[in-house]
Amino acid sequence: MSTPRRFAVDAWPSDRSLVLYVPEIEAATAVRDMRDAEAAARDLIAVLTGLDPDGIECDVRLSRRARVAPWR
Repeated sequence: MSTPRRFAVDAWPSDRSLVLYVPEIEAATAVRDMRDAEAAARDLIAVLTGLDPDGIECDVRLSRRARVAPWR
């Protein structure tokens, strides 16, 4: 098996959800529960890059505020 690919994920609260932003691929998604954050980020990365989800690891970091607003 190959070495997993690791991605940093910035997370911050917004309204009633948690925004997840992956700087390396400049993409974002949102979840309602922190427990779903890693799986949601992994799915987003897999869909947009074509990588196998089993080979993706995510380091979710909570941020006090949004550093970027990719949809603005």
